[in-house]
Amino acid sequence: MQWLSVSIISLAMALGSLAARMEGDTKAAQLLAQARAALGGDKNLGKVQGITGAGSYERTLGDRQLSGELTLDLQLPDKMLRTETMNPVGDMTVVVEQGINGEKLLRNQRTLNAPAGAVVRMAPPPANADAEGQAVRNARAEMTRTVIALLLASPASMPVEFAYGGEAEAEDGKADVLDAKGAGSFAARLFLDQKTHRPLMLQYRGVAPQVRIQTQQLQGPPDPERLRRAEQGAHDAAAAPAPQLVDITLYLDDYRSVGGVLLPHRIARSVDGKPTEEMTFKTIKVNPAFKPGTFEPR
Repeated sequence: MQWLSVSIISLAMALGSLAARMEGDTKAAQLLAQARAALGGDKNLGKVQGITGAGSYERTLGDRQLSGELTLDLQLPDKMLRTETMNPVGDMTVVVEQGINGEKLLRNQRTLNAPAGAVVRMAPPPANADAEGQAVRNARAEMTRTVIALLLASPASMPVEFAYGGEAEAEDGKADVLDAKGAGSFAARLFLDQKTHRPLMLQYRGVAPQVRIQTQQLQGPPDPERLRRAEQGAHDAAAAPAPQLVDITLYLDDYRSVGGVLLPHRIARSVDGKPTEEMTFKTIKVNPAFKPGTFEPR
């Protein structure tokens, strides 16, 4: 009889948990439907298969301030490329490309108009057995977060499930929270304004984005020893202990209609509570005709 009582209590607890989860999933579906309607409706959002945005960025890296031009190209279901252009010294231009195409990692850096003797190096990725695979997973997760923030959906290459995460206090009122979870350890929290139902911000745990660039101006003939020290410095930076996971938040603002869909034209990023980056898009196009080779490795 005691065993039967324990079994009945356990069954009741399981059914209660299931009912709560089903209620939460229903709430999540309602909130997601409201938010998608606020951005233009399922019909218009469903037509979006590609986006390209062009603008500028400002970034804080330690005591350094970086700024430049930015282009974000996104093509569903599995392609995204972020291209940054900066001028670290005079007229010298450094172009950095990062993204993904299916299972292929897109990563390239080139220098234009470099003065004689100038050397620019980006630190290589960590050298370990799974470094390339982890980089691909990170790039796919970044694309998934971008699609969720912009279109309130997940790409077919990384399906996610949404669950109700409760309420949160925002600067201008309250926000509804949706928890998004996908394959592996993918997880993110989406905050929806209770008044407008638009996405306010997206939060996740991750390693702080890093861009390490070494610039040297060499006088006279190249010095092999100086070049060796520069290579060693880049290697040491890559071999440093992995940074700890921190809270990373994307803030979405300045919504404007593009092709019948409201899209944010300003996205700010904070890392561990500290503002680190702001992206301002001057133009955004829906379903653009991408140039051949846009998402091919270089």
